[in-house]
Amino acid sequence: MLGGQEWKNIVRLAWPVVLGQLSQVALSVIDSIMIGPLGADHLAAVALSSGLFFVPMVCAMSLMFAISPLTSMARSAGDEQSLEKTLKNGMIIAGVVGLFLVGTMYPLTYLLHLLGQPDRVVALAQPYLQIVVFSMLPIMLFQGMRQFSEGLEIMFPPLVVGLIMIPLNIFGNWLLIYGNWGFPKMGLEGAAWATTMSRLVSALIMFSIVAYGSRLCSFRILQWRLSDFCYQTLKRILRLGLPGSLQYLAETSAFSLAALMIGHLGSVSLAAHQIAINLASISFMVSIGISSAGAIRIGQARGRGDRQAARRTGFSALALSAAFMAFCGIIFWVLRDELPALYINDPEVIQVAARLLIIAAAFQLADGIQAVGVGLLRGMEDVKMPTLYVLLAYWMIALPLAWFLSNVLSYGVEGIWSALGLGLACSALMLTFRFHRITLNQV
Repeated sequence: MLGGQEWKNIVRLAWPVVLGQLSQVALSVIDSIMIGPLGADHLAAVALSSGLFFVPMVCAMSLMFAISPLTSMARSAGDEQSLEKTLKNGMIIAGVVGLFLVGTMYPLTYLLHLLGQPDRVVALAQPYLQIVVFSMLPIMLFQGMRQFSEGLEIMFPPLVVGLIMIPLNIFGNWLLIYGNWGFPKMGLEGAAWATTMSRLVSALIMFSIVAYGSRLCSFRILQWRLSDFCYQTLKRILRLGLPGSLQYLAETSAFSLAALMIGHLGSVSLAAHQIAINLASISFMVSIGISSAGAIRIGQARGRGDRQAARRTGFSALALSAAFMAFCGIIFWVLRDELPALYINDPEVIQVAARLLIIAAAFQLADGIQAVGVGLLRGMEDVKMPTLYVLLAYWMIALPLAWFLSNVLSYGVEGIWSALGLGLACSALMLTFRFHRITLNQV
């Protein structure tokens, strides 16, 4: 069932996607590392802000993930008209959702004090979040164009744009956090402005590539007609994207709620959580890249009517992700004391983060498998049952157990992380079995 050639095909598609995904998470990692010297309260504020921003961001971005398999299927069928409609209607959804989130998230930042977090952390987090929310629109527009490009197997434009963001963000942080070259010393707010501007620049560059690039300009993103608005295309993107978005909502909101639980334990625990989740997100984004590549390959196979190839692709992607995540687990275990020291010079925070990395190492395998499983089932246009599985794993199992271990048995932040790991394992098992069953019936 597993073939070396299929692994090569997945890696060929996955590695530009992986680097693109890593470039996105790199902004959070860079902010955390460059803010770390300011102290545990500042790092805790980033953890609180990131947790609250990450939920709507990932849910909105995952809505755009539907564009890649739909683009891939239309390309395999040679349907140029459907390709253009997929791009333009995908951009309509991206723009509307981005504007909606900016308009709703900004007023909600004034309610942070209701979350029961330390006052000092809330005072730092509020202005940071109020700036970053404006990056939601460029994030959505970039994601829509990126998914279309990747669905056509044109991988390098979004990759290059993502890589440009990294030095741009580092330079912006250096100027604005610490007040170099005559710029004001803005601390945490400086990091927010640097990140927001980096995302805006990336969206503008990607739009220029789609509008004027030789391989993408034929889809005429600058030329809009009333007939370009297609209710059926909008409906298909939303029908495939919304359940997937709910899946990510169930997972990311569970982790954000866990972060709020951790916040009640104090700034040290929340700062340690930010470091550990930051590191775990790096390996997770690699699995997301493999998941995206697997979904594209499955879309191609289904476009050809080759169900057996779709099944072979899926299990090859699962095996590839499992192998990589097992390697990452070993890295986290071996370097559990050294990695947190890259973020902060606080022995207490480093000690707690090291214990969390041991737990993260244990659930790396499950995290990689469930991440790929969601993407594979999306490629099969199977989204309803996976959504229920994810809700069950996180909201019926992980979160109640996290509260019990933390508050009743007093296991603290380690208990919360252990419960989340169990939720990931349950999700991985259910999603893998689901893919096995539906592809077995279709072969």
